[in-house]
Amino acid sequence: MIIYFVRHGESQLNAVNVLHSRNYEDNPLTDKGRLEAAAAAFLLHRMGVKGPVFSSPLLRARQTARCIDPDFKVDHRLREIDMGEWELRRIEEIPFGNYLRDPVMHSPPGGEGMGSVAERMLDFINYARGLGARAVVAVSHWHPIATAIALIIGLPLSNIYKIRIGTGSITAIDLEIGDLLFSNLSPIRILRSLGFRDEEILAECNKVVS
Repeated sequence: MIIYFVRHGESQLNAVNVLHSRNYEDNPLTDKGRLEAAAAAFLLHRMGVKGPVFSSPLLRARQTARCIDPDFKVDHRLREIDMGEWELRRIEEIPFGNYLRDPVMHSPPGGEGMGSVAERMLDFINYARGLGARAVVAVSHWHPIATAIALIIGLPLSNIYKIRIGTGSITAIDLEIGDLLFSNLSPIRILRSLGFRDEEILAECNKVVS
């Protein structure tokens, strides 16, 4: 079976480079983020991906998941890493120090360690494997998705910041062969290259949630 990880569309705080991981009811999608969410839904639907849809409890993820399937289920294992004292700070103002070089040994002050993220993502992957579905869609965030990739391909978590996962992107993991099918696929870029207009793409989300 295949897990399709979707990173949420751009949020208001993404647009101004502010970290956000805790409050589940603020930080909604921007107009760009809504288009990215609609594009992810559009591409998944056209690919014929059918299966249960799960989402992080954070608002930006839930808004993205709703475009894919309004009957999605919230799964707290998909939440973003808790950035502790760095929460709601601008990225350029954060003294990352050794964290970016080795996030396993250097957790955010007062925040969640990478080992904890890996544990809950492995738990989610095993849970998805046991559902018996051909496909599962999981709407999440940069850290959980990058962690899932690292777990599958055997990349040390200390090197996780080498992975690129854009907002609205899709990453697919085949659990039967235990390998990464693709990562950081940009639905909006693909659909625009095929001649779809943004209005057509947005209509996909409106059609699903109306």
